Amino acid sequence: METSQSIVNVSGSCFDYVPVNSEGIWNLKHGESILQHSFVRFQIQLVAMVAISHSFHFFLKHLYFPRLTSDVLAGMILGPTFLERYFPNASKLLYPPVPNQVFASLLKIGLVLFTFLAAVRSDTSWITKIGKRGFILGALLVGFPNLMTLDLKVIYDPKVSLTPPQISARDNNALLYLSSFTKSQFVDVSAILMQLRITNSRLGHLALASTLLGDIARFVGSNLWYLSTRIFAPVSPRIGFQSAVLLIFFFMLIVFLRTLTLWFIRVTPEGEPIKDIYVHFIVVVVLYLASLGDNMGLEYLWGPFLFGLLIPARSPLATTLTSKLDTVVYGLLVPLLSGFCASKFNLWVLLDHFEDALNFQMALIGYIIKLVATYLMVLFINIPFREAAALTLILNVKGTKEMGTFLSYTTLELKDLDSTSGIFLIFLLTTYAPPIIKLLYDPTKHYIGYKKKCIQYTQCNAGLEILVCAHKQEDAMAAIKLLELSNPTKHSPLFIFVLCLQELVGSYTPLLINHQLGQKSSDSEASRSQPIIDVFKYFQSEHKRSALVNIFTAVSPLRQLHEDICRLAFDNNCSLILLPFHKKWNENGTLVANSNDLRKLNNDVLERAPCSVGILIDHRKTRGLSPIFDSSTVHHVAVLFIGGSDDREALAYALRMAKSPEVQLTVMCFVTPQEFVHDSWEIMLDSESLTSLKEEMSENSNISYVEETVRDGSDTAAIVSSIQGNFDLIMVGRRHTHQPEAISGLSQWAELPELGPVGDILASPDISSTCSVLVMQQQILKVDHSSILN
Repeated sequence: METSQSIVNVSGSCFDYVPVNSEGIWNLKHGESILQHSFVRFQIQLVAMVAISHSFHFFLKHLYFPRLTSDVLAGMILGPTFLERYFPNASKLLYPPVPNQVFASLLKIGLVLFTFLAAVRSDTSWITKIGKRGFILGALLVGFPNLMTLDLKVIYDPKVSLTPPQISARDNNALLYLSSFTKSQFVDVSAILMQLRITNSRLGHLALASTLLGDIARFVGSNLWYLSTRIFAPVSPRIGFQSAVLLIFFFMLIVFLRTLTLWFIRVTPEGEPIKDIYVHFIVVVVLYLASLGDNMGLEYLWGPFLFGLLIPARSPLATTLTSKLDTVVYGLLVPLLSGFCASKFNLWVLLDHFEDALNFQMALIGYIIKLVATYLMVLFINIPFREAAALTLILNVKGTKEMGTFLSYTTLELKDLDSTSGIFLIFLLTTYAPPIIKLLYDPTKHYIGYKKKCIQYTQCNAGLEILVCAHKQEDAMAAIKLLELSNPTKHSPLFIFVLCLQELVGSYTPLLINHQLGQKSSDSEASRSQPIIDVFKYFQSEHKRSALVNIFTAVSPLRQLHEDICRLAFDNNCSLILLPFHKKWNENGTLVANSNDLRKLNNDVLERAPCSVGILIDHRKTRGLSPIFDSSTVHHVAVLFIGGSDDREALAYALRMAKSPEVQLTVMCFVTPQEFVHDSWEIMLDSESLTSLKEEMSENSNISYVEETVRDGSDTAAIVSSIQGNFDLIMVGRRHTHQPEAISGLSQWAELPELGPVGDILASPDISSTCSVLVMQQQILKVDHSSILN
């Protein structure tokens, strides 16, 4: 009995017990340090790492260095590279030589959430829009690294004696290095594109779609290979079948969770954020999927990644998740991951034993080979040289994913030579790429297309995609009148994307609301776009077989609304963006609104639009829907043709309208008596357009052609002013690249240069007619956008 008591009655003196929490700096006993308490030490580590990292990033961000560069530099200062070398006592107190499992687990949670958010931000519809080039590039990005690592064999110096376990460990490290630095990772590409703000460019979509295809193909291929080797193996087919069943269950669970998230969206009123309880539930589910996948033998990041991909992009749920998790993930956990890894390695050890860092050298050589191969692949799919170089760097960027790989698959202390050299190589490859990408690829031009998206080059019997922007119901009714004139038919339908524009007031998160998701109607103030929605729903009901309407609402600061407009037009391959004029008149013709903010918004769209743009000036004095849908009325439309791409675009749109018997089209061509040849190519294109017009006139009696000879801009202004009362709609181009004599002197007096010299006349307050005016700008292809508004 006494023996039993002596076994269980262990004296507390056997343990050097130190409380996790401190009783306060003023209550320390003699010889104690506040850093002896693990939680206090953890807090000081966080504060020190975040403060130093932010200090570096404050200066380096102006040079376009990524955040990871600052995080690694902060870790190097707090680790053996600096603090332990020059201040060993302080380093021993701040980073005692004991593994910090809690810290490492917290960072892995951060990596899981980082991967999940990267997937949530992704729009899988990109894959269907990139064409053959994206699929070819994705296949090459998967195949080439696999070829490099397929028959990897490392030959060691026979003079160095190694045991079989050591050889196996080195072989695994070599494979880990080469595969990590030759693969193109979707989450790293997504992070660098988001930092450079070119996610929604054509180059960004191509990079994201190709790497996403590569990651999914790699996941499917590796699992099929694993299952086939187990099922058809003579010794363990049962294990293979069990793995297949578990994998099917895993996918079914993720699909069920997607259905649940769609229900969360449907029960949330439009314009309102998702409830916090739903967000908390999803975070728990993400961590559970990571744990479940890890126990099944999958990489623990795959579950959160696949679940994030299945959440509808730009839905209220996706917006709420990113707004609530961004700060803690991108502002704390991800920087701590990079800083923690960097704080564990010693740069001086790497420099002293660089000749022994064979994995570092092999990985660097593999990266360079992959870089050259990627550039050749990109050139193969007909990307221009400069963009090809930028895309190559984007596809080979390294970052948080590789940091997480070393944290997950190497020793926790990260002090061995392989881990040290790997983290340093990530630092080098992550740091050099973004500034060069920024130099090669101008983010202000990221909506410029590689193919023409305008009305002139769209077939008349094909569908026409139009993005209509509206601030108020009056804008919607003016746009509806124009769409009615656009002659929607079953054989040449209109695909209309409506964007209700609302200014974001306060510190709330910008929203892009998709009204096709089946959300509940909201009675809150956030549903101010409902009158606009009602107008377009009525239009849809009138044209069930000839028009398809999709409605969105953008709630953003005015200075960012042009990004929402351009992105939506770009994503939906629109040929025309229709913008309301920034001035409004009442029934008496009195100016009642003149917003400089909306004028700047229109200018920003004109500068960056991925397709043609039309600014609609509405002089109507009657309001309501009944006159708009009156099919018994004949509408008189005029095109003022001076010459240039914008006038050709206006003419092409008008010819589409003229196929309706309810439209009487008049094309008025301004010519000068002298034959000045300013741009023979533009004159030839104008002649082709006028020839097509005359061919159309031979088939349609509702088209007439008039030539007006003018000497200078004053003659043009007089003619324009005299005809403005004769038409319901007047269409004109913004810019006129030749025949400057026809508009000479007009630009100097123009108050609104964004409308062009002729459009400025038609927007004048002296205009007393009720005609509408559409000022057209054809898509700008690969030019300096800074000169557009001149």
